[in-house]
Amino acid sequence: MKMRNHILRMVSVFFLVLVLGGCGIMTVFSVNYSYHQGNSANSGRFLFSDPDNRLSWITKSTGPSLLLCYLVTTEFEPPAGIATKFNSEFKKSITDGRMIPSDSKILSVTSESETYSLYKFSDSNDLSQNSPYFLATATNPTSPDLEFSLSLNADNTLQFTIVSGSYLLHTSGSLTRFNGLPFETESSTIINSSGNDYPDYVVPNTGGTLHLHVYAAMNVSEGDFNNIFWTSLEHVAYITLN
Repeated sequence: MKMRNHILRMVSVFFLVLVLGGCGIMTVFSVNYSYHQGNSANSGRFLFSDPDNRLSWITKSTGPSLLLCYLVTTEFEPPAGIATKFNSEFKKSITDGRMIPSDSKILSVTSESETYSLYKFSDSNDLSQNSPYFLATATNPTSPDLEFSLSLNADNTLQFTIVSGSYLLHTSGSLTRFNGLPFETESSTIINSSGNDYPDYVVPNTGGTLHLHVYAAMNVSEGDFNNIFWTSLEHVAYITLN
């Protein structure tokens, strides 16, 4: 029995050496941050604090990067569970964060028999918000503070403006629905549509005022570390469409 235990200990040590020597010890990126409403309506601000100089681990021009996404409802308040599901599925813990899907739809939640789906913004040139760039990327990873604002254009697209911060935009124009089309502002059009033309909208048969709910999160995923880092998903704005 003593010989068996000795062999088992040797085998355990052997595999431990393989894990640490062959794969290396995991280097984990994390950074302190806070989110605030910006200085105007429908604006947001991410501020970062980096006492351990971990922002320097990020590969230049890959992060921190801003993800912006949305859904449209007739409800003034954002649907319950959107941010919670994002944080549990993608942010998770510091060491096991996951990347969002490359599809336009990020996630869905069901609340009071309604299904709400969160979509990435697009533009007229079919912008794809994928890792590591998403919508906008800090030009200097060690100075990533960002304030941005949103407003509705006359053609029912969304104007995204960087108020402060040095960021490179990865879009060639105004933001649109996930399919490159302007936002529909008439609830009757959605109610009378056939098929699944408006999966990003939740509108009851009685119609109502349409509210564009905008969410944001920051991502870091490339550099001298092994994990995928997300801030929490934040509800940035609601913009009335009609």
